[in-house]
Amino acid sequence: MEGRYEDVWVLVDEDDDLETWNDEAELDVVGSPGVRLDGHARASGRVRYTVDIRPPGMLETAVLRSPVAHGRVSGLDVDAARGLPGVRAVLGPDSELSLSTREQLLVGEPVFAGQPIAVVAADARRHAEAALAALALEIEALPHIVDPEAALHDQRFTKDPEEESRGDVEAALEAAEVRVELELETPAHLQTPLEPHAAVALWDGDRLTAYVSTQGMFAARDELAEAFGLRADQVRVISEYVGGGFGAKQGAGWEALVAAELARLTGRPVRLVNDRHGEQLAGGRRAWTRQSVRLGARRDGTLVAVDADALVAMGQGGWVMPVLEPALTLYEVANARAMTFPLKTNLRSQNAFRAPGVMEGVTVFEQAVDELALALDLDPLELRRRNHVDRDQGSGLPYSSKALLACYDRAAKLADWENRDRLRELQPDGLLRGMGCATQIWWGGGGPPSHATVRLDAAGHAQVVTGIQDIGTGTLTSAAIVAAEELGLTLDHVTVVGGDTKPNVYGPVAGGSQTTPSVMPAVRSAAAKVRRTLLQLASDVFEIAADDLSVRGGRIRSHDGALDVDVIEVTGKLGDATIDGSGSRGPNPDGFRVHTFGCQIAQVAVDAGTGEIRVERIVAVHDVGRVVNPLLASSQVEGGVLQGMAFALTEELVVDPTTGVPVNATLDDYKVPTIADTPEIVVDFADVPDLNLPNVGAKGLGEPPIIPTAAAIANAFAHATGRRCRALPMTRARVLETLA
Repeated sequence: MEGRYEDVWVLVDEDDDLETWNDEAELDVVGSPGVRLDGHARASGRVRYTVDIRPPGMLETAVLRSPVAHGRVSGLDVDAARGLPGVRAVLGPDSELSLSTREQLLVGEPVFAGQPIAVVAADARRHAEAALAALALEIEALPHIVDPEAALHDQRFTKDPEEESRGDVEAALEAAEVRVELELETPAHLQTPLEPHAAVALWDGDRLTAYVSTQGMFAARDELAEAFGLRADQVRVISEYVGGGFGAKQGAGWEALVAAELARLTGRPVRLVNDRHGEQLAGGRRAWTRQSVRLGARRDGTLVAVDADALVAMGQGGWVMPVLEPALTLYEVANARAMTFPLKTNLRSQNAFRAPGVMEGVTVFEQAVDELALALDLDPLELRRRNHVDRDQGSGLPYSSKALLACYDRAAKLADWENRDRLRELQPDGLLRGMGCATQIWWGGGGPPSHATVRLDAAGHAQVVTGIQDIGTGTLTSAAIVAAEELGLTLDHVTVVGGDTKPNVYGPVAGGSQTTPSVMPAVRSAAAKVRRTLLQLASDVFEIAADDLSVRGGRIRSHDGALDVDVIEVTGKLGDATIDGSGSRGPNPDGFRVHTFGCQIAQVAVDAGTGEIRVERIVAVHDVGRVVNPLLASSQVEGGVLQGMAFALTEELVVDPTTGVPVNATLDDYKVPTIADTPEIVVDFADVPDLNLPNVGAKGLGEPPIIPTAAAIANAFAHATGRRCRALPMTRARVLETLA
C-alpha cells in the first residue's frame, strides 16, 4: 500500500484543464464573506511589520537630507561624525560603496529637498542623530524650478511630449452641434503609508537576509542581488506584513540597499526606517497635473470628438503615467487626441500611486462629461449610457467582460438618483446639497508568472505557499478561501504562508490590481492537483472509482450516497507523507482586452458661508469579475473611496515656490482623512465572473475604487452650487473663491 500511495502522491500533473467557476457553480467558501485569518493578530498587535524587526546587535540609522531644492555640498565633516561615541559607520557622497546601482544613493548635488546626502549607523538612535549634527553640513543653494508653468516656459521635459490620436479631431469639433471646454488642476498627492519605507539587513558570510517593507519581495530580492553581485538564491527577502504601500514600495528601495551596504561594512544587522518627515519628502507622490479637455457631441448626446492636453509635473523623472488614457478609452468616440507634457521640476521623481495617471485623468475628464451633459440638458448617467463601448478603441479588441451598464443601474437605484434634483431644494440647515456620478476604468486582469504550492498532511490540514506579501488587502485570506473551495475543506483547515522568498515560489508585485487575478488561479491549480490525488487515494482505499467521488466541506462522498466519511479517514493513512501539488497562472486570453469598470455616486452638502464640503454618502458599484470575498472586497472599496475623497477635498503637497521646499511634509499639516470625516459608504459589485480569464474569473480591485471618487464629489459640488472649482483639492478657501 505505501508504495502504491507514493506513486499517486508524487504524481506531477502539469495539465490545468480547470474551467472557470461560472455563475452556476455551487461554491461553499468563495463568494461568502469571511473575516481575515490574521485579523485578530493584527488588531491585537501581535504581527510583526518590518519596523518591528530588531535582531540582536542591531545598529540604528539616521539620514541627512538636503534642506534645499537644488544645491551643492561645500562642507561635510565625515571624520568628526565618525569619531563620536557609538558611531559605527558614516557614508557620504564621496564614500566608496561595494554595491552598484543605477542611481547614486548619496549625492553631493541634491536636486530636490529631502534627497539623501549622508547616512549614519550607530549603536543607538541618539548616537546617530548626534553624528548628523556633527557632520556640520554646508550647502550652496543653486537655482531651482518647482513651478510647472516655469518648467513649461523653459521647455524642461523629462522626455519628449507624447501624442496619441485617431480620426480627425479638429474637423469633428468644428462640425459638432454642442461643444464644451474645461481646464482643471489636480494636486500633488502623497501615499502616506502608516508604515514608512523600512528595511533591516543582516549578512551571514556571502548571504544576505533583508526584511523589507515592500510590495514586491521578489523584485526586491533581484534588485539586491544585482546590486551586490550575488545570485538570487543568496538573497532572502522577508516581507510578511506591510503597513501600506499604495504603489510607493515596489522593490528594495533606497532604504534596503543602504541598510545592506551598512550591514556589510559593519558586520552587524542594520535597521533603516524613514521618519515621517523623510517619508513625506522622499517616499513618493502622485504628480500635479493641469488638464484641458474639449468635447464635441451631437444634440442626441453622441460623442464625436475628444481633445485633451495634460501638463504633468514629473519632478526629476519616472515613467509617464497614463493621465489621458480615460479620454481615449472611457466612451465610444471616433475622433480623439491626447497630448501629454512631462515637466521636469526640482521635486522627487513621481512614482506609482494607486491607479497612477488614470485616477487624475478620470477626475478631470468626468467633470468635462458632466459639463457636456449640462450643455445638452441631458441626465449625466444617461449621457454615459449613450456612449457606452464594448471594445478597446486602441486595439479594436472586445473587452473580455464588461458589466458597466449594470453598475450604472445598480448605483442609481442605491443612490436614489432619479430624485437627485430634490436635493437642491432649500434645506432647513441652510446647506446646499447635490449628487454627482463618475465612471471608472482600469486594467486589472493580472497575468503570469505566478506560482503556488499546496501540501495536504495526514491531519487533513492544507498549507498553501505563495510568493505574495499581504500589504493590508487580505490577499493571504483570499488564497486560503480559493484553496479551501477547490480542496473541499473548511476554511479552518487551510493556512497560507507568504511574505518570504526562501521557498522560491514566485509571486508578482502587489500593484496594478494584479495580485488576485494572478495568484488565485495558481492557488486553485495547485489545490486541484492535490484534490485529484486525494480522490484517487480514496478510490484505492474504498474501491470506488475516483470519478464517482467528490470532496466538499471536509467530507468525501460517493455520488450514490453510500460513502460519506471525513477527509481524515483517507489522509490519516499518509503517516509522515503528504500530498503535494504545484500550480501556475496561465496566460490571459488572446483576442481580448481585460479591464475593470465601475460607477460611483456622491452626495455632498456645501456650507456656502464657511466653504466646507461635507461628503454625506458615496455609492460605489464595481465590476471586477468574480468577488472571492465580499467582506474584504468591500474593505478595499471603502479604503479607496476615502483616499479619493481626500484627493478631492484635503490632501495636497504644498511647495514654497521661493525655496522649493515642501511646507506640509508632516501629518500635522498634510491632511489625511480620519474616522470623523468618513461618510456613509454603500458598496456593491456586479459579481459576474469573467469566463475568459483562467479558472477563478476574478479581476483586480486594488485601484478601481479610488478612480472615480474625486470626480463624483466634484460633480456633486457643481450640482449643488452651479459652480465648478478649477483646482483640487476643494479646500474651504477655494470653495469660497469659487462661490464669490
